[in-house]
Amino acid sequence: MARAAGFADRLVATPWIALLGFLAVSQTAHLLEHVAQMVQIHVLHLSGANAQGIVGQLNIEWVHFSWNALVLVALLVLLPRFPTNPWLIAVTPLAAWHFVEHSVMIATYIQTGVSGTPGLLSSGGLLFGGLPIPRPDLHFLYNLVETIPLLVAWLVELRGT
Repeated sequence: MARAAGFADRLVATPWIALLGFLAVSQTAHLLEHVAQMVQIHVLHLSGANAQGIVGQLNIEWVHFSWNALVLVALLVLLPRFPTNPWLIAVTPLAAWHFVEHSVMIATYIQTGVSGTPGLLSSGGLLFGGLPIPRPDLHFLYNLVETIPLLVAWLVELRGT
């Protein structure tokens, strides 16, 4: 009977595992966009409009803000479904911070019309002048530290299925 209950629990969790998988895969695609931008900047020595990743038309403040909002909302929906997954627990505050960064950037954009501002922590940022790291590099790192635990969280849940 316990085995049947365990199977039933996993069956109920399946749509949530699918959502976690969709989030992990789409975040990985988003990370690859940042990888392409890093190659453009650091290998090809491009800058500005020439270094916007593969789908440069989507490299705008509203897209980044919306994407990070969706990631955070999805994580907040998934956390109660997988409350013991340490990787999901770990990635959520990172995603929240990333969303705060983009909230500051979108607020600046709305006020000034200037896109590409440093936010809080990149060079020139609002917190003590930021770190000595340009915005594209910092956001590549943000996406890297979000993507890896998301993928591991998904694999943990798949392994339990």
